[in-house]
Amino acid sequence: MSASAPTPAPRRGARTGLILRLLAALALGVSAWVHLRIGLERPPLTTGSGVTLSGLFVAQGVVAALVALAVLVRGGRTTWLLLGAVALASFVALVLSVLVRIPAVGPFPVLYEPVWYADKVVAAVSAGAGALLALVALVGVRRGGTTRPRR
Repeated sequence: MSASAPTPAPRRGARTGLILRLLAALALGVSAWVHLRIGLERPPLTTGSGVTLSGLFVAQGVVAALVALAVLVRGGRTTWLLLGAVALASFVALVLSVLVRIPAVGPFPVLYEPVWYADKVVAAVSAGAGALLALVALVGVRRGGTTRPRR
């Protein structure tokens, strides 16, 4: 009778990294979905002199979706930095748009909507969660941990 060698269990760090990548991609993906849905519901995306708020929403949604996919495919330091930057920028812009009247700059419109509603809360929470997850991942990478599965 031949005994087969037991299959080694996945390393804890690889499993944790995969879970972290899935959660971060989900968080940023939710933000992307909210921004894309709202942006595409309210055309036009541009005017003769610049971008509309809907256009900014669509651009943010596309960038967030691409970065969420990138972190799923490759969880390296660069993709975590990108995810953290996109999530943090989205979170800060969202919160500031409620608290401060951000004037039009170049082709970009005035950002000011001093009210919280369900979509805005969902986008803020998901972007904030994405930024925090990126920070956790970057601290893990810096300490020698891994956010990528071993091959």
